[in-house]
Amino acid sequence: MDTRLMTGPELVAATGRHRYSKQAEWFKTTFGIDVVRNDDGHIVMTWSTFDALIKKKAGITESVTYGAEMPHIDLCFD
Repeated sequence: MDTRLMTGPELVAATGRHRYSKQAEWFKTTFGIDVVRNDDGHIVMTWSTFDALIKKKAGITESVTYGAEMPHIDLCFD
């Protein structure tokens, strides 16, 4: 999991928008979310969150469900 925050130039590259308000609009239009912003309006987003949004939009789901009970497997050594 990449907890590194996206930088300003990375957000511009991802959204194609330079202004913070336009970047926020892009996230709302593209993913249907209101992004977290700091005091000066800069979007605060980790790379892992962005990757998860891209995967969800593409219909890719993770096969691991956290908190779910794992099936019991018996190992046989002959």
